[in-house]
Amino acid sequence: MGNGSGADEGGRKFQELKSALLAEITEGEFDEGTLLPPQRELAKKHGVSRDTVQRVLVVLADEGWIESRQGRGSVVLRTQTVRSSARGNTAARRVTLGPLIAAAFKASDVALDVFTLTSEVLYTHVRAQEELIRAGEISPATITIRMLVPSDDQPLPFPYALADRSDDRPQKHLRGIRKYHTDNLVRRLQELDRDIDGLSATVEIRRTPLVPYSKLYVFNGAEVVTGPYVPTERPITLDDGTSLDVVDVMGFDSTLTHCAKDDDPESQDSLIVSSWQRWFDSTWRLLAT
Repeated sequence: MGNGSGADEGGRKFQELKSALLAEITEGEFDEGTLLPPQRELAKKHGVSRDTVQRVLVVLADEGWIESRQGRGSVVLRTQTVRSSARGNTAARRVTLGPLIAAAFKASDVALDVFTLTSEVLYTHVRAQEELIRAGEISPATITIRMLVPSDDQPLPFPYALADRSDDRPQKHLRGIRKYHTDNLVRRLQELDRDIDGLSATVEIRRTPLVPYSKLYVFNGAEVVTGPYVPTERPITLDDGTSLDVVDVMGFDSTLTHCAKDDDPESQDSLIVSSWQRWFDSTWRLLAT
C-alpha cells in the first residue's frame, strides 16, 4: 500500500514515482542487496522534488521493499517473483509478473480479469504496456480489463491500527490508494482508446462484497497468477505524514503461483485456469455491482 492523495506534487507525482520504482524493483532491475540510485539522481530522472523522493522511499521501506541504511542509501530487500511450471518447462521456475502481463499484451485481443485489493500492481504494469503501445512496439486490436475490488462501504478486517481498532484512518488510507489507481487506470485506457486508431480499449470495475484473501490475475482466459495476502504488523505513512502501526496485508510476502492451459483440457493446469475463470465470471455476474 502507498500514499493516496491529490493530483499535485504530493499526490500524482508521488504515486507515479512510487509506481515507477516499484516496477523496477519487482521486475528485478535492482537485485536484492543492491542500492537504489541516490535521491538527487532519482529526483532529476523523474522530474520530482527531493522531498517527494524521500517520502516515496519512506513508504517503500514501510512496505518492506527497501531499507534505508545510514551512510549507504536505500538497499533493496526483496523482489516480487512468481513460481511457474508452465510454458513447457516441467521443472518449476521463477519468473516475474511483468513478463507475463507483457506476453498477454502481445495477443491481438487482450483480456485481463483481476481480483485485487488496490490495483496498484496492475496499474504499474498496464502503464508500462501503454507506453509500448504508444511507441508502436505492440499493437493489440482490443484491450478488455475487468476488475473486481471490495465495496467501499464494506468494512474490511484490515488494515487496522494496533493501538485502536476503531481508528478509521487505515481504512480511509486504503480506500484512497484504491481510488487513485482505479481512477487512473480507467483514465489511461480511455485516453488510449481515444488516441490510438484501430484500438478498442475498455476497463470496467465492479465492487464485490467479498474480502480478498488472495490476488488473482487471469490472462486471456489461458493463464492464471494467484497468491494470498499475508497479514503482518507494520507501520504505514498517512497522507499527512503521520506514521501509524497497523495490521495490514502484503501481497509480496506470499509466493505467487502461475499456471497455463495446455493441449490437455483435463490436465491439472488447464483445470486450474478453467476453475478460476469460472469463479471470476460467476462472481462478476452474480455478486458484483
